[in-house]
Amino acid sequence: MSRRLTALALWSILACWAGGIVWLSSLTPRELPEAAFLVSDKFNHFIAFAVGGWLAASALRVSRPQAALAGRILLGILLISAFGAIDESLQKFTPGRTGGDIYDWIADFLGAVTGALLTLTTHARLERFLTRP
Repeated sequence: MSRRLTALALWSILACWAGGIVWLSSLTPRELPEAAFLVSDKFNHFIAFAVGGWLAASALRVSRPQAALAGRILLGILLISAFGAIDESLQKFTPGRTGGDIYDWIADFLGAVTGALLTLTTHARLERFLTRP
């Protein structure tokens, strides 16, 4: 698969991920899936935003291979953390949801950091996939 198609796929999956997060945030507590309450709310935030952090940092790494590695990882963390803050603010407008929970956002931020840093171990495999004949 070409670098351009891989980048497009990663950005598209990231957009779907973001849409899914916004959709879940728009649900009232009664509409939320029961699975949302199987584990700690903060753990759910952490895992969801780790996925987002990985997707964002991977998309940036594939899209901009010439840019500094630290810059691509930090930008991925910043994008996903900012999205988490916006998401928490939007939840205030959902009936029955409080939103604006700083601890949810901290879990989002820590997940974004973890996911973005995971690209340090997964990117070599992705590069091998891109350079296959």
